[in-house]
Amino acid sequence: MVWLFAGLALVVMVLAGVAGWLWWKVWRMGRQQAQMQQQLEQQRARSEQDRLDYIHESLNVIASAVLDNQCPITEGCIRMAVLLDNLPLDCDTKHRFSVVFEVYNATRHIPTHSQWKALERKHQRKFEQEMWALERKHNEAVMDVMAYVKGHPFGKGVGASIN
Repeated sequence: MVWLFAGLALVVMVLAGVAGWLWWKVWRMGRQQAQMQQQLEQQRARSEQDRLDYIHESLNVIASAVLDNQCPITEGCIRMAVLLDNLPLDCDTKHRFSVVFEVYNATRHIPTHSQWKALERKHQRKFEQEMWALERKHNEAVMDVMAYVKGHPFGKGVGASIN
């Protein structure tokens, strides 16, 4: 009878040891999973910050290029509008850049890249005249926006959130 109790005690101890080992293994896996999740979130945050930094830098370069007449106003507005659409902007900021979006929307029908190259020269001239008319009409307002961006660059101190 003593041997039976000793055997049962041994079985209980072995089962307790196995249960403890399995619990420890599950706990360790949970901890590893939490660490992996945290690393993934940090990587996503870094990736998002890199994306925003790239957009901010691009917006600042475009503003400088337009101000220095290295980039036509129409092209600068198109490029800037596409980038601004990728930022979470508040209503005040959208209003501040409304002329950029206005020029962009007025030129959306104009073919670009390979479609532009495929156009006959007379059609290109027609579209160029449209763009020049837009540039003359909005020159001062666009230059004011570009000067504002140059004076308050995206991603730098106060300009980190131009909002």
